[in-house]
Amino acid sequence: MPFSVIAALGNPGREYSATRHNAGWIVIDALAAQAGASWQAESRFPASVAKVMFGGSSVFLVKPQSFMNVSGEPLAAFLRFHRLESTGLVVLHDDIAFEPGQMRLALGGSAAGHNGVASCLQLLGDTFVRARLGIGPKRHPEQDLADHVLGKLPAADLDQLQARIPDFIQGLETLFTRGLPAAQNLTNRKSPSP
Repeated sequence: MPFSVIAALGNPGREYSATRHNAGWIVIDALAAQAGASWQAESRFPASVAKVMFGGSSVFLVKPQSFMNVSGEPLAAFLRFHRLESTGLVVLHDDIAFEPGQMRLALGGSAAGHNGVASCLQLLGDTFVRARLGIGPKRHPEQDLADHVLGKLPAADLDQLQARIPDFIQGLETLFTRGLPAAQNLTNRKSPSP
């Protein structure tokens, strides 16, 4: 089934801008800007939605406007409304398992403690593709994980993330045009640029 939706998990509100948890929003905002698309509020879901041509197809970009822990609810409602299957969905989300500047594409797998992913898995099943964006692990073992992911991306990490956005978009485009294995070969083996 062709891909039709790219969604990014994050928290709404200015106070969450450029936090580690909103790494997916940073990437999807760049993708929308590159396509010249503007975000429209969809109160039915709730979500911000843009429509773009991507990889030769018409694609919805979606940012759920619920908080992270219930991200699956607006996404499930969006897919139901548009009669779309979760097999055509790609979800961008932050991941502490990788350093900033890395993206790993995966199908299935556990939430690994990520509440937004857990919500999506619960409501959508495990048939969507995940674009896991590195934000780096906690710097101190005693630090609370919530404090880490809700903290602002340090300038160097934000720069590394933004520098790799063209590569991330290329990886997503490869996913749409050539499938998951080809896209994984492109994204999952690349190290961050020096």
